[in-house]
Amino acid sequence: MSDNLFRFHDLFAQLGLPNTPEAIASFLEKHRPLPNDILLADAPFWNKSQAEFIREKRLLDSPEWIQIIDQLSEALRQTTGVLNLSGPCRVLALSGSLRQRSFNTALAHAAQALAPQGMSIDVATLHGIPLYDGDIESKDGIPDAVLSLKEKILSADALLLVTPEYNNGVPGVFKNGIDWLSRTDMKTIFSGRITGLIGASMGGFGTISSQTAWLPTLKMLGVSLYSGSSLLVSRAQNSFDAEGKLQDETIQKMLSSYLQGFQTFVHASQMAKAQERKN
Repeated sequence: MSDNLFRFHDLFAQLGLPNTPEAIASFLEKHRPLPNDILLADAPFWNKSQAEFIREKRLLDSPEWIQIIDQLSEALRQTTGVLNLSGPCRVLALSGSLRQRSFNTALAHAAQALAPQGMSIDVATLHGIPLYDGDIESKDGIPDAVLSLKEKILSADALLLVTPEYNNGVPGVFKNGIDWLSRTDMKTIFSGRITGLIGASMGGFGTISSQTAWLPTLKMLGVSLYSGSSLLVSRAQNSFDAEGKLQDETIQKMLSSYLQGFQTFVHASQMAKAQERKN
C-alpha cells in the first residue's frame, strides 16, 4: 500500500471497500465527523455485514483488529485533517524523449494545460545529460544538467514520468537520466517520491510494455507509484496536430481524469505522511 494511509488498508479490504490511499482518504472526508455518541459499528454508512464485522471483532476482542478499528473510529470523529483537494500540488512532468517534436514532450505540455485546479505542472526534459560514465563522475563529478534536474524534482510535490516506448522497452536516454539522478542522492530524490507514469507511442498498444518495464526500476528506487489509473496513448501521430497540441478529445478526457486521480493521490499521500509524523 502506498504510504500506509492510517494503516487502514487491510481493514478496508475486509469490509469490501476500495483500499487505495486516495479511496481511504475520500471515505474519511465523506463521513466525517462521526458524532461521539454513536458507536462505530452503528454508523449509518455501513451495510449489515460491515457493521457485523466491526461489532464481532470488538466483542471477540480480536487483538489483530481492535487497534485498527479504534484508530478508524478516532479518525472518523476528527473535524480537522480532512483531505484538502484544493491545496497546491506542484508536479514536475519529465519527458523521456529528446526529439524536438516528441509526442511525449507534447503529452507533458498537454498535461500542463489540462491540470486540475490546485495543480501546477512544470515540464522538464533530459537535454544536456551525457551517457553515464563512472570515469566522468570520478573526474568531474555530477554534470550540471543532472544537478539542475535534481533540484527541480526536489522542489515539486510529485514527479510525473512521461515515457516513450522503444523496441517494447524503456528508452535508453530516459533510463540513463534516472541512473545519473540516482548517483546524486538516490534516497533523497526517489525514496517515497510520489510518482506517476504515462506515455505515448505510435504503436497500437501505447506504452504498455515500456510502463511495465519501468516497474522493477521504480520499485528498487522506492518511489510511491500512483496506480489508480493509467494512460497509454496509442497511435500518437493521430492524436497531436503539427504544432504538438493534443487534439484528440477522448485522450484529453482520459488525461484530465488521470490528473484528477493523481492529484487526489498526492494529497492523500501527503496527509498520510503528516499523520505519521504526528504519531
